[in-house]
This record gives sequence, C-alpha cells and structure tokens, in this order.
Amino acid sequence: MDENGINKLILSEEVAATIKEKAKFILYNGDLVLGYTTEDGFRSQLQDWIKIMQPLYDAGIHVYPVRGNHDAFSKGAVKVWNEIFSGPYALPQNGPAGERNMTFAARESNALILGVDQFGTHEHAVNQAWVNRLIAANKLPLIFVLGHEMAFKAGHHDDNLDNNVAARDTFILSLANAGCRVYFAGHDHFYDHMEIKDPVNHPGFDLHQLVVGTAGAPFYKGDAYDGHNGSWQLTHVTHIEDTFGYVLVEVNGRKVTLTWKGRVSPGVYKAGESWSYTVPVK
Repeated sequence: MDENGINKLILSEEVAATIKEKAKFILYNGDLVLGYTTEDGFRSQLQDWIKIMQPLYDAGIHVYPVRGNHDAFSKGAVKVWNEIFSGPYALPQNGPAGERNMTFAARESNALILGVDQFGTHEHAVNQAWVNRLIAANKLPLIFVLGHEMAFKAGHHDDNLDNNVAARDTFILSLANAGCRVYFAGHDHFYDHMEIKDPVNHPGFDLHQLVVGTAGAPFYKGDAYDGHNGSWQLTHVTHIEDTFGYVLVEVNGRKVTLTWKGRVSPGVYKAGESWSYTVPVK
C-alpha cells in the first residue's frame, strides 16, 4: 500500500493493462483498500479507488468488485460501500435481501457472473439459497464465480470458507454440478492455482480455485494446502509469489483460456501459466 490505503502505482498499471487487453469486464475479488479506519477515512479510500478505476468505466468495461475483509470490517462498511457504489458505479441490484449491491449476478455474453459476499450475517459462507436459485434458472454455458475467501486454504490465511466445512462443500458442489469450472478468490496476496477433485465420493468433480491477490497489496508467503480438506484431493498446479499481476480470461464459444500475467518491469506484464477447458454441450 502507498497513499490512502491503495497501491496506486500497481492498480493504475493494471487498469491500463485491462484496457490494452480490450477486456469486456473485470472481476475484482475484494480488499479494494486497506480500510480498518474511520468512516470518513474508508470513504476517502474508496473514492480514490474509483478515481483510479475511472478509465475502465469511461471505456465501457464493466467493473465487478466483491467485498474483502478489509472492506467489510471497516467503519461504516455497508453504508459507505453503498454510497460509493451507486449511480454509474452501482453493482447489479439482484442480490438477496440485505446483500444487494454486495452479492450480485450479471450476464456477460454467454457467461453468468456470480459475485458472492462472504461477510455480514454469514461470515465464511455464502447465501446458498440465492446461489441455488440463480444456477437453477441459468441457461448460459459458462459460469464464473468470485468471492474473497478461498474455498480451501491456499497457504497463508486460516480464515477461509473451510471454517464452515459443510457450507463450503455444499457451495462448491453446487458450482461444479452447474458446470462451473473456476472459482476466483483473493485474501492471500499471491497467485495460486489449485485443482480440486474427490474421485471416491464425487467422481467427475473437477473445480479449479484461482487465488489472485496480486493487485498491489504486500506479498504473502506459503503454499501448504493444510486446511480442513476432508476427502478432497487438492493439487498444486501453479504457485507464484512476490509478483504483481492479473489473470486474463479469453472466451471462444464454450472454450475458456485463462492466462496468468505477471509484472516483469514497470507497466510490463508477461504471460506465464496458461490453461484451457471446454464446457460440453448438454
């Protein structure tokens, strides 16, 4: 972090990179600012975040943030969030009661986007009834889901969705059964790609967790998958520390390609890991 709870240099670079990539939308998985301050201080930080992101709004790129713990536990958290994310910055107003503008669904071409808040009245969990309704009604082939906390510990934070194992398992099973292949999270300040399977109890289950906490916060260490894993088999695919960056998602029909791009010099982001999957026709 530098001025007013934001790493303005890195965030500005990644905004420019997003425009250069000609992205249609951006997913921002929480901890927009340092927060944990006075109500006026939190408001000022979010106002500065909006200013840095303004070129995306001006370019017509849809911006979809969810709250992180630094946002949710700040003074006046809900009040200030809803003040800032209003008017042209408002999120889709289709979330469950008490979570509108924080939990939301959006359609982007042939993809359903679900942004799930994991705080408020159900810390370390999501509003599963709302998720179930959305995916039951969904007719789009692609589903992308973003939250702040990981479904499974990725190496640093112990406060994840696996603090409530039953709810976590219900959540990830609902995603996979609906055809979702990727869950995006933040919280840990590194890039971690985990593959999740359980061939004994859930044959055919294949979900990937991407932790992308690399938009400017101080770096974290650790890659041990030693949380409350139960019978799930977790496989390290890629783990990258000490590098700012982002993930580019490219969609071609039912084929999705995800490419990690890491910062190699000021303003320069180089492609690293790239992997693809194709959603079959049902």
